Amino acid sequence: MSALTHPINIFIDEQVKMGAVSSVIEAEEMILSAVSERALERKLSRAQQQVKNGQFYKANDDFINNLLFDARSRITSAD
Repeated sequence: MSALTHPINIFIDEQVKMGAVSSVIEAEEMILSAVSERALERKLSRAQQQVKNGQFYKANDDFINNLLFDARSRITSAD
């Protein structure tokens, strides 16, 4: 168990008792949604900074074709 397990369990129990959510599953989904949103915001912020710094690839036909080729290679090598 991680150090977060106990505080998370307490938080979930409180949310259910207060009626903020109707079930433990709903509380868990709420937590996962918040964590996912934070991760996405962090990635977007990092990407915006990279664009400002000129660290990006133009999504032209060559870039897309190479990306698709790489994806196809990974998929077929995994099978």
